[in-house]
Amino acid sequence: MSVLDRVGLGPKAGRRPRRTGYRLEGRGRSSPPVTRAAVLQRVALLGLLVALGVLAFPRAEQFDTSAEVGDVWRGDDVVAPFNFPLRVPQEELEAQRDSIRRDEPPVLVQNPDALAATLARIDSVRAGIQRAMVAYTAWRSAEARGAGAGADSARYVASRDSVAIALTSAQWEILTASHAAFEGIAPAPARAAGLPIGDRLVRESARIARELVPRGVVDLPADSLVTPQVAVRSPDPRSREERLLPRSEVMPLEQAYASATRSLEAAFPGRPDTVAIGEALVRATLVPTLTYDRTATERRREERMAEVRPTRGLVQQGYTIVRRGDEVTPQVHEALSSLALAQRERAGEIAAVRALLGQVLLVIAGFLPFFLYLFLLRRQIFDNLRAMILIALLFAATVVAFGLAARSGLMDDLVVPVALVSITLTIIFDSRVGLIGSVALALLGGVIFGYDFDFVFATLCAGFVAVFSVRDVKNRSQLLLSAGLVLVAYLTVLLAFALLRAEPLGARLASESLGVAINAGLLLLAAPLLYGIERGFGFTTDLTLLELSDTNRPLLKELSLRAPGTFNHALQVANLAEAAADAVGANALRARVGALYHDIGKMLKPEYFVENQQTGENPHDNITPHMSALVIGEHVRVGVEMGREYRLPRVILDFIPAHHGTGLMEYFYSRAKEQRAEGAPPVDPAEFRYPGPPPATAEQAIVMLADSIEAASRSLEKPTPRRLEELINRMFEARQSDGQLANAPLTLADLTRIKETFLGILCGMYHFRVKYPGQEEAGDDDAEVEGSVDAAALDVPVPEDLATDGGNGGQASGGEPAPAPAVSDEADPDPARDGGR
Repeated sequence: MSVLDRVGLGPKAGRRPRRTGYRLEGRGRSSPPVTRAAVLQRVALLGLLVALGVLAFPRAEQFDTSAEVGDVWRGDDVVAPFNFPLRVPQEELEAQRDSIRRDEPPVLVQNPDALAATLARIDSVRAGIQRAMVAYTAWRSAEARGAGAGADSARYVASRDSVAIALTSAQWEILTASHAAFEGIAPAPARAAGLPIGDRLVRESARIARELVPRGVVDLPADSLVTPQVAVRSPDPRSREERLLPRSEVMPLEQAYASATRSLEAAFPGRPDTVAIGEALVRATLVPTLTYDRTATERRREERMAEVRPTRGLVQQGYTIVRRGDEVTPQVHEALSSLALAQRERAGEIAAVRALLGQVLLVIAGFLPFFLYLFLLRRQIFDNLRAMILIALLFAATVVAFGLAARSGLMDDLVVPVALVSITLTIIFDSRVGLIGSVALALLGGVIFGYDFDFVFATLCAGFVAVFSVRDVKNRSQLLLSAGLVLVAYLTVLLAFALLRAEPLGARLASESLGVAINAGLLLLAAPLLYGIERGFGFTTDLTLLELSDTNRPLLKELSLRAPGTFNHALQVANLAEAAADAVGANALRARVGALYHDIGKMLKPEYFVENQQTGENPHDNITPHMSALVIGEHVRVGVEMGREYRLPRVILDFIPAHHGTGLMEYFYSRAKEQRAEGAPPVDPAEFRYPGPPPATAEQAIVMLADSIEAASRSLEKPTPRRLEELINRMFEARQSDGQLANAPLTLADLTRIKETFLGILCGMYHFRVKYPGQEEAGDDDAEVEGSVDAAALDVPVPEDLATDGGNGGQASGGEPAPAPAVSDEADPDPARDGGR
């Protein structure tokens, strides 16, 4: 076995290649007219892809040049067509602006009356506390005298609530208890020698204010003061004078509160309740020395940002920016980007519209040829809305991945698994769709990634290898080999480009190799993706057909046990159909699987079909022709129901009714006419036809022909090559004259190849031998050969409904055909009758 055969790229042994030309491209028959709704649906799918493609383009600033820093310039020499300034890169401008926001000192307005205002607030709080204590003393005195104290209690509560300090009831109880002890209202042991706590806290708060306010308290949190300096202005708006103070000379408000708490803890050690009251008093009275002026600060920062120049230097007209073969340095890249921006600015407001229009046209140019290919040459796919939606979803997912790689920089462009789409399209449809889809995605990705020829070339090579590696896939494990081949293709192309670049092999090649390794790993998702597509969209791949072709599957196993003759017949038909389909370039695997399952409905009543009759008894002798026709035709409906029960794909289910088409059960129809009583209405031939429909695909038509030929050949006593050839010709003519092949996309050349294939296989099945000297000579032109197989049928025009379940359907009768007049050896069953299976 050659290396190509081992990796799945060798020619298919013993098979003719599929022919190119009209039939394979969908031009063997006229296509149905396209409705307005179908056109709108396809246009909508194309419009969705175009919209996603346009959104995938990176921002214009990143798309100005087709080369990155370190690349070799492959284009023509670039000469400045006019004078233009060098633009500072956007990243550098943002860095300068961030520095201004971070370093520009905030503007603080000084409040010279902050200490006086603080002390005034403290006095106001002291007065309020005193009023509350006086009301409290009056209330307690009234209680002690036994007089009504309701009014005094209400007066105390009102006085307490009017104080501009937020204290809890428990804290007020501490203040009132201390005051009562000082005034002697409390019992003697509780009398206090010093001032009440309220007065002491007021004095301590005033002391803390005199200490903190002159230090410069700012009404900002500490995390807002991040600059090394602050700008302090006079409160007079007419004055623009300001002075810069170090950050250490001002105190954020929270820091001032923390300092006050430490002072209170030192003044009242071990008394946290008292300290909490003092903290509330400080927070309620402390007035900041410096107030943050947000408007002035923002104005200063804007003024500084306006000083940041977006340009540096000027490129003179006629200056050569870069020559072919030069390395793209950071300075060259900056000049190229500046030139592109200057050209857009000179174009005016229409530049953005022009850029958008250019992107739209590029995306349309990428996808429209693929859609036209499907419309003009693959109408079967184009007319299938589910197929078009599937293709659009695969393309859309790839374009979204392009956009993520180009706009966000989250991943390398080579990570996008274009080969996964190529594999999926090839297995679902065929290699041509996979190849053209690969070309469309590779070209579009190359444009999105800044005219990246390396990406286009590598992706095309890898996509083509992916398509070729799965064109004849036999099992799902072969997808692993395909991933390896794609990886080798990518690495080969990337290594070639790396060798061409004037730089040592290093980090860039390693990064690209990592990207394609991830890409190849993503190809392992092909198996679950195909499984989901088959279940979600109803497609049937060759992988599923290969699994269904296993004769040990439950349905075929049951057929072999309940109807062994039918099972053997199905195997022979499968061999004939597979070879014929391969000869004309149809799907040989689909034809074989369809042939294996086409007669599963005979399991319901196998004894009514001749191939399953062992005793020679014919059940049809005891029923009317109409009933026989019903029994024979029923196996089509039963077969479809059984196929659905066993969840056979739709493409296989369609073989069951199509292998009979709408053919006439000639034998039973003739018997019904013979048995019609005189004066009775004529026999309606429609009652003796199969429900159909006729074959609509090449594979279904081939199975119909193989079914009838295989069954009819068994009726020949001496199946010599000439008799088999005549039999095949008559059966084909009968199917054509009955209109059973009208919808099948088979040409006359295809029918000729099918006949030749059938004849070769049937001759091999009956393995004719050359007669030796002395053996009895035959009495006709075929004396040199004889059939070694007695088909258990007389060489007479036996009614095929009783001989086999023929080309128009299930065979009716049993082993002994009805008597018929003898005819010459050249005669064969009338192919128009129900003679083939």
